[in-house]
Amino acid sequence: MTAPIRLLPPQVADAIAAGEVVERPAAAVKELCENALDAGATRIDVDLEGGGLVRIVVADDGAGIPGDQLHLAVARHATSKLATVDDLVRVRSLGFRGEALASIAAVSDLGITSRTAGNEGAWLLHSRAGEALEQRAAARAPGTTVEVRDLFHNTPARLAFLRSERSESAAAVHAVSDLALTHPEVGFTCRSDDRLVLRSPGGSLIDTATAVFGRDAGELLAVEGPGAIAVSGLISEPRSHRGSRTGLVIVINRRRVHNRALVVAVEEAYAGLLPVGRHPFGVVEVTLDPAMVDVNVHPTKREVRLREEGRVFTAVQHACWSALQEARLSVAGTRLPQLGGGVPGAAGGGEPELELREGPGGGTVELWPHALREAAVREADGAGTAPFPGREQAETAGHRLADLAPLRPLAQTSEGWLVAESPRGLVLVDPHAAHEKILYAELLAEGDAAVRESRAATSQLLLVDSVVSVEAAGIERLSESFDILAGLGFQIEPFGPGLIRCSAVPAATALLDPERLVRDLLDSLPAGGDAPARRRRLAALTACHAAVRLGDRLDPREQLRLLERLVITPGGLTCPHGRPTVIVLDDHSLRRAFGRPTV
Repeated sequence: MTAPIRLLPPQVADAIAAGEVVERPAAAVKELCENALDAGATRIDVDLEGGGLVRIVVADDGAGIPGDQLHLAVARHATSKLATVDDLVRVRSLGFRGEALASIAAVSDLGITSRTAGNEGAWLLHSRAGEALEQRAAARAPGTTVEVRDLFHNTPARLAFLRSERSESAAAVHAVSDLALTHPEVGFTCRSDDRLVLRSPGGSLIDTATAVFGRDAGELLAVEGPGAIAVSGLISEPRSHRGSRTGLVIVINRRRVHNRALVVAVEEAYAGLLPVGRHPFGVVEVTLDPAMVDVNVHPTKREVRLREEGRVFTAVQHACWSALQEARLSVAGTRLPQLGGGVPGAAGGGEPELELREGPGGGTVELWPHALREAAVREADGAGTAPFPGREQAETAGHRLADLAPLRPLAQTSEGWLVAESPRGLVLVDPHAAHEKILYAELLAEGDAAVRESRAATSQLLLVDSVVSVEAAGIERLSESFDILAGLGFQIEPFGPGLIRCSAVPAATALLDPERLVRDLLDSLPAGGDAPARRRRLAALTACHAAVRLGDRLDPREQLRLLERLVITPGGLTCPHGRPTVIVLDDHSLRRAFGRPTV
């Protein structure tokens, strides 16, 4: 028998609604700051404790709330921003659902102190778990202060899914940074556990970008694309780029949104100008008729639907492309069509003549000539077995790195590939992937040895400390990985608001630009996750930056040294990012490929 249908108690309904709107402290910070912006604030101060779980305070100098309406501010579906259904078609405010304060109040201890410009005194409303406890007169300058304590105290299941305090603090600071970029004329300050992590003076976009992006703001180009779909903002020059897409802020009608199509539009403007895996950063703002944007498709308003997405895409791409024509171009890479060959599943059309497959024993990679693969498929069709070579073929086609010793260099191609000779056959080596694998294993091994021997990891002190300007949220992410970075040989510490200092790096990276290395690590720092996973990720990033590049010329002694280190490196045949380090062309495979009889 099914349970009867019944109305949910108000407390349960409120908790469900709160979960949709306020999934973490950063969401509460975002909603409160948006309310302040809609109230016309020219200055907003944010104070966080315990990542926002212990305490969030957002104070502004906006219009304020009359004392007789304070109780409505925390009521469900109560808002001053909508009056009729038609208002939903042309939403011009940031908050309009009438749920933000009510949702936050439902899962916290909430206090609102507000005063309008026409009143001599302020009023305070105090509620807990959505229930009003008191309302009384208070003292405050015109504006509003919202204090949130013990967030999610009555929904402990929500707490179990949150990340560390540092991660939650970083997310909240990121939310404030985004709002500062979308409203540059407003001054923002943000403190986390009494540390000033962001100060935006309020003024031009470049002033705010300098506060958020640091010195990198000097590498930004102005975007100007007037018209019915106007595009403006600041984007990075091609020679300045990041390791992730998090530095690119997309704004539609002054609302920071997540729209994959518009991110692609910006990156398409950089086609052929950035190295593979690198991304632009900056702020791209689109201004268009509000009727062309549906902002009511996501509870937190982070996603929007565009009525004519194709036109908007073209406008963004063209405006960014035009801005890049004014840059001092530094072409770092080109996109070329792939003409056959490659790893199975790669784009480029056509079936590869040679195919990389994982061997049946695991930890091996085999090069399957087209003819051999077809023969194996025919054998499998007749025998009903998986399409792998027979035992004899597997023994000759699959190799482990140790099986290739001694590995002697023969030549380096003009493109940079190494050609080597092994008792197992002819070996093609990707020098970057091979060196990256070696350094990755050495970094982890040195870190493990340092722990066993109770000593610091081997590092190279810098003659001059490198001071790196980073985003406020980046410092919060970094602090979560200080111990891991120290275990790899880095010596990094905060050095004031928006600055960190690096005084030592792993010995393997001593010849690199420390500022560039540290910035790339910050851009790609793993969010959350257990310590071993973050350690492997950071070791892989460090190894990738320190490894020789494909195309670097290596003299015969360097080639030999690289190959000797490679064959004694433990692990499989791939680099930490999964790319093969070697391809083995053994005699059996070559004879099959050339139609020669096997021996």
